[in-house]
Amino acid sequence: MKCQVLVDWLTFSVKEKDPAIVIAEYLGMEPELFQDAGYGLLGYNRVLRFSDICVCYEGRENRFFKDMGVCVSMSGNGCRTFETMSKLTRDKGTSPFPTLFQHLRADESANVSRIDIACDDQDGYLNMEQIVEKVQTNELNSRMTKRSVIVSYDGTRRSGSTVYIGAPSSDFRIRIYDKALEEGVEGHWVRVELVMRQKNANAFIEQAVSAPSIGKLAAQVVNDKLSFIERDDSNITRCTVCDWWREFVDELEAVRLVARCVVQHSVERIENWVDAQIGPSLAIITRTLGWPHLFEIAHTAVSRLSQKQSALIADYNALQNARLQAFAAV
Repeated sequence: MKCQVLVDWLTFSVKEKDPAIVIAEYLGMEPELFQDAGYGLLGYNRVLRFSDICVCYEGRENRFFKDMGVCVSMSGNGCRTFETMSKLTRDKGTSPFPTLFQHLRADESANVSRIDIACDDQDGYLNMEQIVEKVQTNELNSRMTKRSVIVSYDGTRRSGSTVYIGAPSSDFRIRIYDKALEEGVEGHWVRVELVMRQKNANAFIEQAVSAPSIGKLAAQVVNDKLSFIERDDSNITRCTVCDWWREFVDELEAVRLVARCVVQHSVERIENWVDAQIGPSLAIITRTLGWPHLFEIAHTAVSRLSQKQSALIADYNALQNARLQAFAAV
């Protein structure tokens, strides 16, 4: 089985005002890991950040922002960090998200403003060119009438396409794209991403607590929202669903939510960029002016670091320490 389902974004808020309590009880993580980011976010004055998990607190005091409690927002990489570092589950390889969902459902003050569920095909069920053609020829059955195809180019060469089903402002939207191309990796990897906000996000969490599996729930949502079809009937609801789409959705039903161990910090992405983009320039400096000169450039640049960049350094060092502690505990 090469299909998988994972949480790729989560934003929620609770009325609890102490961020340390939210980090410890809702996330099952050590509050000491989180560093003051030095900026506000999402209408909050202060943010504690650890490896793409942002814990926002101290809501702004005006008529639009008051009694906001604490908001937690984690990107895809933050979700992977949460899976790796959380103590909500002690079963190796099991995701802590189901336990977090139970906590949120039990808290009447909790509100989930966004959740993204990524459904990945790594077994060749989906073909992006075929999907793009189906969208362009209106060979799909969906109540979402807003559809678009965004084509990317590398210079003059077409490098990929992204399909959107649903309006950008809606509470539910589907995005389909070539994840392998985005990540620059070999092999087949097409992602169908469910982006749910507000009432749809809260409804998904509510159902996830009692669903047999996240995969089965994701498959039910996909079946309800979209199917690619063969135009073999004048009534679109009676048209035959494409074999490849039905097989992909059927495969999702058997997927259990597991923890993904890949966590790439922003510092590691910077390292990859330096290696790819300016590695040769650094080699020129070391082979002409020498290593001491390169070190002096880096040392002098420390005084020009912004508050966000300094917070990034502290965040990465905290992640490294946490990784070492997790490894030692195994």
